[in-house]
Parts: sequence; structure tokens; C-alpha cells
Amino acid sequence: MKFGILGDAKISRNRLIPALHQAGCKFVHLGTRNPQTLTDGYYDKSIKIGQYEDVLADTDVEAVYIPLPNHLHAQWSINALNAGKHVLCEKPMALSLSEIEAVETAAMANNRYFYEAFMVRSHPQWSWLKQLDIGTAMHISATFSYPPRAEGNVRNYAYMGGGPVLDIAGYTLLAGMMIFESEPHLLFCDMQMEPHLDVEKTMNALVDFGAGRRLSMQVSSAMALSQTIHLTSDNGWARLDTPFNPEQIATASWALGELGEGKKRVFEPCNQYALMLNAFITSCQNQTKPDFTISKQICALLQEILTTRT
Repeated sequence: MKFGILGDAKISRNRLIPALHQAGCKFVHLGTRNPQTLTDGYYDKSIKIGQYEDVLADTDVEAVYIPLPNHLHAQWSINALNAGKHVLCEKPMALSLSEIEAVETAAMANNRYFYEAFMVRSHPQWSWLKQLDIGTAMHISATFSYPPRAEGNVRNYAYMGGGPVLDIAGYTLLAGMMIFESEPHLLFCDMQMEPHLDVEKTMNALVDFGAGRRLSMQVSSAMALSQTIHLTSDNGWARLDTPFNPEQIATASWALGELGEGKKRVFEPCNQYALMLNAFITSCQNQTKPDFTISKQICALLQEILTTRT
């Protein structure tokens, strides 16, 4: 499959483009508003460089990857779908339910596949955790944090969809949704704002999934780089050490009815972005209809959390 990419983003260079090659895809066209800044020689001379609109007009391009700032995701997804392209869009795919519905309408009208790029869904550590025989999962503690970003970073501006809630809370919420397989409902939220910005720096929330099952999550853009998942069941516990963006090797621990370090699990090396791309390509080839249910549930709960911004 031949891909175009909208925007010269760090995640494209570090993650998606290497995964495209690993998945047997071809990157043929880059869209950028500032082509004059591409002076480091990263892109092969065979790759066409143009504006976003040029990528969408390119008949060679079958699918488009969108890693633009968050507030541009929905509109450019709609533009790409209306241009007849399949779309792989970074999360969050939209900043409101109405935007998701507009993307859904465009996908259905043009018979094109759309996928919100939560690559974690493709990593085998999650299927292992879900199938682990330690009883009924009752509580998940999910944390994800990174240090403050430099002045001018898009994550620092609310109008661009910035802040750790929109940036990374989707991952922690998705963890509960994948394990509990139920719709989330917000019970409690506490937010600490960045004093010199209009976005939060830390958010804690308690989410209910019914039948006594709960997710405690914390996200922050003011702490050290860290991420964990700790699941407690009625008969044991399990922990994923790097649940969201592990490097080649991921590790986990688990135990039945005992404390301590537990048993260890080391997963075979894999590239979750390449696995996501393989699944995306298969869905495109099979003309699978995109399902926006999970995206809508994540968006609704995150928007509810964001109403507590002061």
C-alpha cells in the first residue's frame, strides 16, 4: 500500500515511517506547510514533497497518515476521506463528538477505512494480560507521564488540543476499556493546571466500568517519563512495565494470591506500529467498515474531564 503523510512530525520519523518499511508499505508523498525547512536530508529524493492538498490529489497515494496537531485531525481526516483515501489518524482523532460524527459520515460516504492510531491495541502484551488466568479483573491503576515540554510546543496550548488529557489520557482510559470491555463512566476527577498556561499539568480520575470494576488513572506533563499498568483481580495481580510505548522488548509480572515480585514474562521483540499497519492494511483490503464506538466513548469521557479545567 502506498502512503502519503501530512506533516513532518517527530512521530512519523521515529515510529511510523520505519514501521511502513517493516510492514512492506511504500511512503511516496509528504505534505508540509514549510518545505524549505527540510534541510537535514532525512527524506529520500524519491519521495514527493508538496502541500497537504498535493498529497490528497496524488492518485498514487492510497492511504494517508495524519500526525498533525490535534485540532487539525478531524478536518484533514475528512478532507482525505473525501479525496478517496483511507486514513490512519493520530489520537485524539477529534476534539468533540460532533467532529467524530463528521469523520464517520465522510468515511461511510466514500467507502473508505478510518483508524485512530492507538497502536497499543496491536501489542501482544495486551492480549496476554486479557487472557491471563488470575480471576476476574476488578481494578486497574494506569499511569502515564512525561517532563514539561519546551515553550512553543503544541502540547502547551488548549486551542490546539494540548495538555496531557488529550495527549495521553486516551491510553490510560483505553487500558480499562480493553480489559473490562464495558463503557466507561467518570466518577471523580481532579486537575492541576499549569500556572503559566491554559492547559492542565496533572490529572487524576476514577472511572467506573460496572459490577464494581474501576480504573484509577493519572496522567501528567510535569513528572518524569513513566508509565505503568497494575491490574488487581479477585485472585491475583499483574503488571505491565511499559504498557503504552515499549521499545523492542516488553516485560510483565504476575502472581496468584501472593505479594512479592511475582512471575516474570518477557515478550518477543515486536514493532507495535508495524503490527497496527498490518491490521490497517488488511481492513482496507477487505473493505471493512470502520467502527467509531470506542473513539466516541473515549472522546466523551475526556471531554467530560476537560470541563473541570479552570
